[in-house]
Amino acid sequence: MRLFNRQKVLLNTIEELNEKNINSRRAIVKSMFLLKEEHGIAEEMPFYHFFAYKQGPFSHLCFDDLRKLRDNNLIDDEETTITSQGREALNEVGRKHNQIIKTMLSTFPDEKKITDYVYQKYPEYTVKSELIEQKLMKSLPGFFTIGYEGKDIDQFLNALVGNKIELLIDVRRNPFSMNFAYIKDALQKKLKNLGIDYLHIPELGIESEERKNLNTKADYEELFAKYRQTLPLKEVYITRIIELGTTKRIALLCFEADCNFCHRGEVAKVIKSRKHEVINL
Repeated sequence: MRLFNRQKVLLNTIEELNEKNINSRRAIVKSMFLLKEEHGIAEEMPFYHFFAYKQGPFSHLCFDDLRKLRDNNLIDDEETTITSQGREALNEVGRKHNQIIKTMLSTFPDEKKITDYVYQKYPEYTVKSELIEQKLMKSLPGFFTIGYEGKDIDQFLNALVGNKIELLIDVRRNPFSMNFAYIKDALQKKLKNLGIDYLHIPELGIESEERKNLNTKADYEELFAKYRQTLPLKEVYITRIIELGTTKRIALLCFEADCNFCHRGEVAKVIKSRKHEVINL
């Protein structure tokens, strides 16, 4: 297995945790979180992103990497302990960040101390946690839009949780993506685990054929001019969105990172014209 730099750090961190007799996926994930937040590791390489989940900060990509390390016999079946093959792999690639990892772990004798520290210092990552009692606080309703272009699923979910989104409204004609995490069923499952509802309104989407050969701003302006002409015929869907957005925090989803190059931006303009603020995430 050819290791990415983040996977080298992950494997090295598991080794150092094991040296302290800590064998826990929770401790592994929290350690990677602290390396990112407090030790500048993400400034050196593409690294993990995190969002608030059932046990605090969580990363799907980190869990995917744990499975890959397990499948290649570099860690054990429980995904908590380095194997002899894992040590050999580190001997070959080197332990470039070993001192940083040791420094990060130096004040934590066990998993509980790591978790307690993260929970105390980063409460924004505990808002979905099942390990502590959650205070029921109703957020003000509002309208948002978000595109997943350039975002891994952890970044995307962090944006939703951080902005207290309660309902994601998918305005893609076809809820499919080359990034499988954003295919309708997979995305809906991840949202459900976070207590975020999902609604697909394909009627507000644009056919794939019409989205081909969009190379310039003028191409997009022509497309959106045609799209705006269809919106009066879709009034029932826009009215439904406005009704939902006045009772809960909703986000319109499509692909493009910049809403000015996405039809969700045109829907947002209609919402704004009816005296509602719309925030682009």
